[in-house]
Order: sequence, then structure tokens, then C-alpha cells
Amino acid sequence: MSDQKPNEFEQANQEQQAGIVKEFIAFLGENKKFWLIPLLLAFLAIGALLILGGTAAAPFIYTLF
Repeated sequence: MSDQKPNEFEQANQEQQAGIVKEFIAFLGENKKFWLIPLLLAFLAIGALLILGGTAAAPFIYTLF
């Protein structure tokens, strides 16, 4: 069994794993899903506002609205 050449699946296991951001960018490029970028940015902005709303920066955020 050790004489056998590793198959494609085993070779892929030995390669360096890409990060989640790199995988997502590759997904967007391959599947032409570029419309997801503004949606993702909006979700990140809302999440950042929610997180900062619970900190000492909250009074400064509330003045934006």
C-alpha cells in the first residue's frame, strides 16, 4: 500500500489550506456573485455599529443619526 502514488484527494490534503477570506473571494470570482460584496459590506457595517453601540463610543455613534 505504501508503493502506491497518492491520488488527487490525498495530494489536495497535503497542500496549504486557504483562509476563509481567500476562499470567499475565489467563490465570488468563479461563480460571478459580485453582487454579494455590497450586501456583505452592509452586514459588516451594521454589525460594527451594534458592537460599538455597547461601548464608550455609543454617544458618538448616536449623534450620526
